[in-house]
Amino acid sequence: MNPSPRPLDGEIHLYHVTLPQEASELARFERLLSMSEADRAGQLKSSQTRNRFIAGRGILREILGGYLRIDPAEVIIATGEHGKPFLADGAENLRFSLSHVDEILVLAVATGVEVGVDIERIDAGKAIHDMARLAFSRQEQEELRAMPASRQVEAFYRCWVCKEACLKACGRGFSLPGSSFNVPLLNETPTITRVCCNETIWHVLDIDVPYNYCAALAFETRSPDLPQPKPVLMRRHPHGSQGQLTG
Repeated sequence: MNPSPRPLDGEIHLYHVTLPQEASELARFERLLSMSEADRAGQLKSSQTRNRFIAGRGILREILGGYLRIDPAEVIIATGEHGKPFLADGAENLRFSLSHVDEILVLAVATGVEVGVDIERIDAGKAIHDMARLAFSRQEQEELRAMPASRQVEAFYRCWVCKEACLKACGRGFSLPGSSFNVPLLNETPTITRVCCNETIWHVLDIDVPYNYCAALAFETRSPDLPQPKPVLMRRHPHGSQGQLTG
């Protein structure tokens, strides 16, 4: 365990990690899993999916263990009614959210501020308009259809990750219909967008990820007399220690 300074009040530590695939690393991560996590890993039929799950949970435990100054295997992660993971007993008032696709993991950690992240691989072969009818508001569907065809796929995925980040942050997941709130489909320049989801205002920010992927961070707004949370990009070093990359 490598102790790390936890996020300061008004900070969000944001990680972008490539999941390791080495057998030795996977074996080390597997030893950190709880019994329920090990059971879940064992139920995954694809070895690739299983390895990604093990690596993702292992990295999460190492990072959280560093903040809590405890062994990663001792981190107690519980799950809310709609599947949102959280630290049992409100340890250090830390809140977190993670998402991974292929070998890319994004993780947000904050103190006393709810956060949500999502990452997706952009797949031009998906039936995006069929998916939009299930998860987008009528306004979003109309905006998507009105866009040039060359921009629709990117716009769909950006809208999707922003919505899922908000749903993760509020803890409702897709028990709350994605059609119940609106987000902008595309931003011409990186910016923070204000979104009302589950009767709460969230700030939503695009995350810089590799080409052909799309990711977003949602975080809770604070009262007007307090500074709004500030994302800080972090680097994960081997064996779980952390360091700041940018402010």
